[in-house]
Amino acid sequence: MSSATPSRRAVLGVGLALGLGLTGCYRASPLVGTGSQAGSSATPLPITAERRAGVATETSLAELARASGLAGIAAAHTIHATVLAQADPLAGRNADTTAVISPTAAPTSGNLIAAERTAGNHYRTVAAAATDPAMGLLWASLSVFCSNVSATGPAPRTGDVYPTALPTEPLSSAQQVLLSRLNALVTGLEWGIGQLASSDPLRGQGQQRLQEVNTERSALRDELRAASASPTPLLPGYPMPATPSTSASTKALWVGLELGVLAGWGRVVAASSADQRSTAITAMSTPLAHAIRLGSAVPGWPGWV
Repeated sequence: MSSATPSRRAVLGVGLALGLGLTGCYRASPLVGTGSQAGSSATPLPITAERRAGVATETSLAELARASGLAGIAAAHTIHATVLAQADPLAGRNADTTAVISPTAAPTSGNLIAAERTAGNHYRTVAAAATDPAMGLLWASLSVFCSNVSATGPAPRTGDVYPTALPTEPLSSAQQVLLSRLNALVTGLEWGIGQLASSDPLRGQGQQRLQEVNTERSALRDELRAASASPTPLLPGYPMPATPSTSASTKALWVGLELGVLAGWGRVVAASSADQRSTAITAMSTPLAHAIRLGSAVPGWPGWV
């Protein structure tokens, strides 16, 4: 195995390896590829009041971030506004970005982070009410972004992922994929902990996270059994994309696996009914918060990969 720092796509490949055999559609899922790999929505999406309000909010946040000297956050919100304003917000990377919704005037003063959190709470409500799985995830992604973005740390990562149309998927199938991502994270945490010196603060951080993930896996297994499904087992010998020989490489490994769990929760969000979706959206923030703590930038579209 290489000791090079793994790329995000390489780490997410671990989730692919673990997910194969769980569901026939896992490899082909738009949640695993980039936004350019899926087509646009089957039917034209209506220009709703929620989309109009979203364009206005994202434009306002972009202006506020720009006025605060945070160009990276401004760029992410500009992309969000562009996607919401185009004819098909689920058209992926190669979408026609011609705006069919014009933004309203946006204020350029105020507290950016307070405005972000307010927007995040609103988007959560919109996501829970969405009937289309992909639009539910799109609004959830905006909610998670606004709820976690910060004025400090790396600028958001943009340009590599865009929302796409998604097929309908049974919740238990999405949960099995999530469980495979959690299994991968457990393996990576155990491996990294074993490589770190006892005096390394990262070791204690990893041990605490391992306890949390094991609790989460136990609850998820119980849900699957209640749905008459056999939970995906934790198998020995999961391939890891790199050997975590240093604190830096261990962080890189854990970040990738946490983002894999985030994408797993995104898949659950898309598969969830309205009354279940809010809980899943909250759960998306947990792996993202751990990835940020390890030095990751906030993805422009959390939950999509």
